[in-house]
Amino acid sequence: MVLHPMKITQVEAFAVSIPLRATVSDAVRRITHRDHLIVRIRTGDGIEGTGFTLGYDGSTAMVALVDAIFRPILLGANALHTEYLWAEMYRQSIQAGRRGAALRAISAIDIALWDIRGKHARLPVMELLGVHSTRLRCYATGGYYREGFSEDDLVREMETYVEHGFDAIKLKVGKLDARDDARRMARVRKAVGEGVDILLDANGGWADAPTAIRAMRYLEEYRPYWIEEPVRADNLAAMARIAAALDTPVATGELEATRWAFAELLERDAADILQPDATVCGGVSEWLKVAHLAACYDVPVAPHYNWDVHTQLSAAIPNALITEYFLSSSGVKVLDEVLANPIRPENGFIKPRTGPGFGIEYREDKLHEYRIA
Repeated sequence: MVLHPMKITQVEAFAVSIPLRATVSDAVRRITHRDHLIVRIRTGDGIEGTGFTLGYDGSTAMVALVDAIFRPILLGANALHTEYLWAEMYRQSIQAGRRGAALRAISAIDIALWDIRGKHARLPVMELLGVHSTRLRCYATGGYYREGFSEDDLVREMETYVEHGFDAIKLKVGKLDARDDARRMARVRKAVGEGVDILLDANGGWADAPTAIRAMRYLEEYRPYWIEEPVRADNLAAMARIAAALDTPVATGELEATRWAFAELLERDAADILQPDATVCGGVSEWLKVAHLAACYDVPVAPHYNWDVHTQLSAAIPNALITEYFLSSSGVKVLDEVLANPIRPENGFIKPRTGPGFGIEYREDKLHEYRIA
């Protein structure tokens, strides 16, 4: 039997759980480990593409979705037909999700298909799309709430990021009383000086728009670069009210999925900066639609997390603002533990890999070690 070279012949999905070295918290959750769904797709000519998404204890559920709904759609299809496959996967899973686990599984699959596309063309994904800039500013995320962690410890953590060359850092807020969070930020601002941008992230921790606006009145004294997810992502009316009331830009989008959700954010003036995550919103195919839609409104894009994918995509759009990065010393984002070639920023800038596809190389021994049975 002769197979078409780009025909999908195998779809593998499994989950890994990587423990953190120490427990951390944001405004709404306590984090002890990071679960990921890993998807591998192979074609008739032996090309393999890999995609992933963060699972939040839902990775095994996503494996089941791949097995039950998405694998039958993919097997035998042309791996280059990403638009058709996305539409069919979304249509067939509409009653299983529209958001959440279903869209995260579609995202991982779509990323794997774009990885195949790049390897087939022997080009990095950014060159398939058209490069705008490969010099991408990035910020160091930290400032989580940690048990036994004093304000002096927090200040030292943030100073460490600046010593590594970052001129932008992110601090968690929203878990404490606003005056306590403002005191934390005041200490950090004094330590790092005015030449460093301090980004704030409430992770939807404030209960409503008046609470968020009141909290930000304390925090705005210290000149934050943005406030991310001041209230729950579901409450667009509150988000729009906050955006209208504050001098500080509102950023959101890490939990949003599909172009339609982001269109509503833009139409309602609920965000000054969009933060689509390709592993959440629907993969590369959907992320690009969101980024280009934002460009129509002259709204910048600052992708959430997952720089291994987002550096390729940000390099290909004109409205990329800044890229999120976690130093390994933060102990918070741990996917680097299963990678053979992690990316390292230099002097606050990060460059995409130049290998075919996403250029990511995985450590099979570590994937095996952390794999969930």
